[in-house]
Amino acid sequence: MSFAYSTPQLKKYLSYLDLPSKYHAYVETPHLFPKDETALTTLFRCQITRFPFENLSVYYSATRQPDIHPETLYAKMMGTGDDGPTGRGGYCLEVNIFFHHILRGLGFEVYTVGARNRSRVNGVPQGDYGGWVHMANIVRLSSGIRYQLDVGFGGDGPTGPIPLISGEVTQNLGAQEVRLLYNSISKQSRKEQKHWIYQYRNGVDKEWNSFYCHPDLEFFQEDFEVINRFAAWEFLKRDLVVAVKFLRHGEAGNILQNPETLVEIPAGADEVHIIGKIMLVNSEVKLNMGGKTSVIESLDSEAARMKALKRWFSICLDGSQQPLDV
Repeated sequence: MSFAYSTPQLKKYLSYLDLPSKYHAYVETPHLFPKDETALTTLFRCQITRFPFENLSVYYSATRQPDIHPETLYAKMMGTGDDGPTGRGGYCLEVNIFFHHILRGLGFEVYTVGARNRSRVNGVPQGDYGGWVHMANIVRLSSGIRYQLDVGFGGDGPTGPIPLISGEVTQNLGAQEVRLLYNSISKQSRKEQKHWIYQYRNGVDKEWNSFYCHPDLEFFQEDFEVINRFAAWEFLKRDLVVAVKFLRHGEAGNILQNPETLVEIPAGADEVHIIGKIMLVNSEVKLNMGGKTSVIESLDSEAARMKALKRWFSICLDGSQQPLDV
């Protein structure tokens, strides 16, 4: 995946992120963007608060098949010509491939991996791992440490890069913690072939649970073109329309009129802090501010869904492609 976005494309992207002031100079010189953990974390958090995880192209397009070519993804999210950003994001392959070519254009050493998810029961991952349906980016910094960057796992995703150090715990939203464990999985006959397993727990007194895993094997655009066909079909089969956007401190606006903010914000104006997430799942809009998830709007029609996407996510669709019952 050697393609990278051009300097004008990168400048437009960095300008849209509304980076903290100490990064403003790099909007005009993208190739000089710092290549350290702090800058990478800032970039990651800006990405997930600007580009939602959403599978709308599966339902509201003529093909029912997202186009994951890098230039198509840039146009979908950032607009074309003098058009401004669209408010759109995409599902796992779309936003992670888009972010991959941003990272490459900025000069990061990065490659992509394919991942196997576990099925869920009431939102909790259970059972064995399935086939390839997901992906992530792996970045190596000059320190030698590698980080997993997954900006496309929806509400269960990380809020920052995770070091590829087996068992090292990273604080996520609220009391949730995440980590990568380098181990074999139960279905393997060759236990020496290890996987990086993405795990979470919702508090220090809770058990760790595993969402997905990936071997340390580079995947390419052609691999994701194959995965894309199945992943889109799977969403259609499940009748699951979803959009998830993480919320940045200082930008939540009307969303925070009443709910209690549970995330403690450290000092430092030049940092980006994730304080919550807003989610549209079929007929409901939900909010989580680092604690319990609450329903803030119920949707009784396709028209109501279109209004909710515009109100909460700044996504404008006309709903002309075979509206679904909600």
